[in-house]
Amino acid sequence: MASVRSALLYSATSKYSMRLLGLISTMVLARLLTPSEIGTFAIASSIVMLLTEFRMLGAGVYLIREKVLNNDKIRSALGLTVLISWGLGMAIAGSSPWVSKFYQMPEITTLFIILSISFFLAPYISIPTSLLSRDLKYRQIMIIQMSAAIANFISSVLLVIMGYSFYSLAWGRSIASTVQLLAVLWYRPRNIPWRPSFRNMKSVAKVGIYSSTANILKKSQTTAPDLVIGKMGTTSQVGMFSRGMGFVDFLSQSIEMGISPVALPYLSSVRRQGGDVLMAYTKAALLIGSLTWPVLAVASLTSFPAIRLFFGDQWDAAAPIAAILAYWALFRSVHSLSPPLFLTTGKEAWLVAKEAITFIVFILGIILSYRYGLEAVAWSLVFSAIFNMVLTSWVLKYCIQLNIVPFIRAMLPNIVLTAICWAVTCIIDLFVNFDQSDPVFSIAIVALVLPPVWLLTVMVLNHDIYQEIKNLVLKKRRSIIY
Repeated sequence: MASVRSALLYSATSKYSMRLLGLISTMVLARLLTPSEIGTFAIASSIVMLLTEFRMLGAGVYLIREKVLNNDKIRSALGLTVLISWGLGMAIAGSSPWVSKFYQMPEITTLFIILSISFFLAPYISIPTSLLSRDLKYRQIMIIQMSAAIANFISSVLLVIMGYSFYSLAWGRSIASTVQLLAVLWYRPRNIPWRPSFRNMKSVAKVGIYSSTANILKKSQTTAPDLVIGKMGTTSQVGMFSRGMGFVDFLSQSIEMGISPVALPYLSSVRRQGGDVLMAYTKAALLIGSLTWPVLAVASLTSFPAIRLFFGDQWDAAAPIAAILAYWALFRSVHSLSPPLFLTTGKEAWLVAKEAITFIVFILGIILSYRYGLEAVAWSLVFSAIFNMVLTSWVLKYCIQLNIVPFIRAMLPNIVLTAICWAVTCIIDLFVNFDQSDPVFSIAIVALVLPPVWLLTVMVLNHDIYQEIKNLVLKKRRSIIY
């Protein structure tokens, strides 16, 4: 448990630091680039981002989950990753003229070629990183990821200032991948094999096909709107919707990304030791929900001052979109840790089927609602998230025997906590008027009032997160004393 807590600390530190740096980068770039420029890059990067989920074909999951690991298995995982990742890199570069023609945007050709560079570096980044993750060496992973994030930020901003427009964002990602490779070479595990093997890849691919497909389908829920709106509408609309989506995704992922990387190794460890995986999942969902749900509920009311403060008044139209999407992210987060649970228990096929059904509902909702405006599109996403929450609960009950009623009962403290934080924010809005007041003042008031309200509520509820906070404080006190 100590190693898991340490891994969680480093993982959270890494992800939160990267999120903070990403926020600073977004704030700067949002003032240097127009919504149309952001929209152009969003269309190209959305396609590439989906393929990024497939380039490892689950090799990382295989390396983490495999009970007995040797060099032959590592070389097979590397070989599969080389085949898939390099193949996708060539496909991206080769298909760029046709994609440009489909969207009637010649700029996509160059963007695709630049973004394809990372695919040729990925195998020798992802495999060592997965081995570090297997051993819960998240301090090294933190340094690797932070180095890449800093390189991305500096290079992107400098290139934009030099006049390279949205191409700067693509070059920033490629430069970041190069820096990440150099850092991996420094921190790589000892005696790791670098020569790929193209034998015995079936066992790796069996896990990878399911996990990668599920990841693509889930990731598409944040990228597909850009692709559909990009075809049916304008790049400015893509940029505006992408900004609203990005704001909400930043909030939810800022919390979940610090925990999610540890979820699969943790649940796998519980299962290997004969522990109760469902109990561990329920507690993890309760803890992460105690942070995610209130933040998103508050964000639904404060989206206007937040977006104006962080990105400038040229993005005001993204505020109502973000307010709606906050509810989408909230419902989506209820079972945000379910993919590691499916993978841990060997139910990958169920995970893919669930995500595929949700994706169909998701896409149909976007297409049918677009004619009514971007806010209607956002509401269609909320509906798809509710559908996904219900479907996931049913699938978990059917194939993993998760008891739904006890699970809902366990989440009641989060519901009460979220309702109180939302109500307090509504009261603040009555006195402050978020849409009319200075955004700095509005956000400052919320930032001052809500944390004490949250802490007092978890104390009164005797929430599990409060017990974790107490344990952390006691541990810090002991370390200071001794």
